[in-house]
Amino acid sequence: MITNRQLSILNAIVEDYVDLGQPIGSKTLIDRHNLNVSPATIRNEMKYLEELNFLEKIHSSSGRAPSEQGFRLYVNQLLKQTSHQKQNKVQRLNQLLIENHYDISSALSYFADELSIKSQYATLVVRPNHKTDIINNVHLIRANSSIIIMVIIYNSGHVEHLHLSESMEFDDERLTRISNFLTDNYYKSQFDFNKKLKQFTNSIAEQSFINELTIMLTSHLHKQSNSIFMGGKVKLIDALNETNVSSIQPILQYLESEKIIELLENISTSEINVKIGHEIDEGLSDISIITSQYHFDDALKGQIAVIGPTAMHYQNVIQLLNQIWWI
Repeated sequence: MITNRQLSILNAIVEDYVDLGQPIGSKTLIDRHNLNVSPATIRNEMKYLEELNFLEKIHSSSGRAPSEQGFRLYVNQLLKQTSHQKQNKVQRLNQLLIENHYDISSALSYFADELSIKSQYATLVVRPNHKTDIINNVHLIRANSSIIIMVIIYNSGHVEHLHLSESMEFDDERLTRISNFLTDNYYKSQFDFNKKLKQFTNSIAEQSFINELTIMLTSHLHKQSNSIFMGGKVKLIDALNETNVSSIQPILQYLESEKIIELLENISTSEINVKIGHEIDEGLSDISIITSQYHFDDALKGQIAVIGPTAMHYQNVIQLLNQIWWI
């Protein structure tokens, strides 16, 4: 256990290190925080915090920097304080969906950029898993003699559309009936679906067409689930350029791999979560990931992640994410 004074000194060192980007000495602490103790006392407390692995000496200067363990203790305090705060939740996603005509991909892409601008760090927004969203309606519309548009309407209200080439000459009435068949039977078991399909269709060619539609729809849902939208990648690269250039490549490779999806799925919760350095991956250091959830409704939800150097403004990002509850 550490004393309240030692905890206050650790907190001050973390915040000064984030602001100044360099090891912090006793004189800096006294000047910036008006501490009513002697420099010798501060140095002794810093030495003790270093022995506990909360601080580390980066080079021969007298200053200290927070270790991953020191950042963890600091962040745990912030999370504990934040959990008791009531924030006004921002329903920004609703606005973005309307502005983008319920195109969820465009809305989430805009959101990733907006969150990056507000946080000043890189952001990831993970598209919701459509397995939890129900298709409410499917509409087939002929665009021209060879192109049919499939419009997919979900219970959550958002709309998507697919284009397919089809040479069979279905009239509008038949396309409507096929649309209704898909809407009514898409979620049935394969056995029941095939049985209904044989009763409904007039020809083998029509059966093949409807099977093609269901395969396309299923493939689309699978591909769309857990898509990632990234904002402000350059902010992360710039921050790492200032601290550790050699860490940029492995970090970018991690963010572009399946590992980031697995990480976010494993910590999928409405609570704000912070992973620091090696907590993310044994092969990583120098970055932190702060995650939370956004909601379209009670069932459909996705993950948000803000990514920055370990020396990031945790309090600002946690407060920002704590305001987000988009319904």
